[in-house]
Amino acid sequence: MRRIFTASLLIFVLGLTGFLPVRAFSASLWSPAELAATPEERKAGRLTAPDLTPPDRTAPLAALAPLPPERRGSIRRVDTGGEKLVALTFDLCELSDQRAGYDGAIVDYLRAEGVPATFFASGKWLRSHPERSMQLLADPLFEVGSHAWTHGNFGVLSPERMREQIAWTQAQYELTREAMVQLAAKRGLPELAAASPASIRVFRFPYGRCRAEALELLAGMGIAAVQWDVNMMDAAKTRTAQTVARDVERGVKPGSIVLGHANGFGYATADALRLIVPALRAKGYRFVTVSALLDAGRAVTAAQCYDSRPGDTDVYDVLFGDGTVHRRNK
Repeated sequence: MRRIFTASLLIFVLGLTGFLPVRAFSASLWSPAELAATPEERKAGRLTAPDLTPPDRTAPLAALAPLPPERRGSIRRVDTGGEKLVALTFDLCELSDQRAGYDGAIVDYLRAEGVPATFFASGKWLRSHPERSMQLLADPLFEVGSHAWTHGNFGVLSPERMREQIAWTQAQYELTREAMVQLAAKRGLPELAAASPASIRVFRFPYGRCRAEALELLAGMGIAAVQWDVNMMDAAKTRTAQTVARDVERGVKPGSIVLGHANGFGYATADALRLIVPALRAKGYRFVTVSALLDAGRAVTAAQCYDSRPGDTDVYDVLFGDGTVHRRNK
């Protein structure tokens, strides 16, 4: 009881100043041991058959207003007028025939250093990692975006399946948030859930693939399509933390969006962050979530999705098809 009262008082008092220490916030719902990463969680596993089941609710309850013209298109970075802001983002991909991992070492480091970040989660990942998903939603440092339900390739999916990949993830986010709100109420801290957004407002296209119909669909649903201008390339096993950090430091400029992975398929990512964060801070950069970055300047958009140059992700249509199932399982 004393812990609950102290945490509630701290939240109320510091809320008046607009500052809420993340450790106090997180530890109010979970103990440090419950928040800490475990090595086993990082490992991904393959299912014996694709899981094609939908979430418990297949349509989101909330409807968002369509995007304004300046936020339509594929957002590469943000023109901040020179202000040194950068958004670190991490994909939590999960296909229908796998249970992806959770690279908690990344999250632990970001929390320890007070570094905001955005996690683009597949809806199925939110469902298969309920506790970790709630912890991310509850933490004011972090923002959770959508990475489609089962990592579908929007370069080839039909309009119906594109909408399904988006809507199912929006609905699962709401379900996860509802569970988190119930947990906070059960533990006597309902105010802790108030700051968590009711809906996902940012989306990342799996495989860096899209087409005009996909961009129009998202814009009409009020969800911004956020890509990147700096890629950690951490999915390559051969890259060291030093190489990843060097390339990120060279590529970042004011308003950059950095792509990494936190689902167990990023290699040396957490170690690279230990080099990237202090190096960028020494250069005067401040870390923000994607939504905060968008609010700080003008979105720089493109008419298509790509990694470093237009057309460089088109090959994934041939390699991965609709992208939701590993090729050898089809």
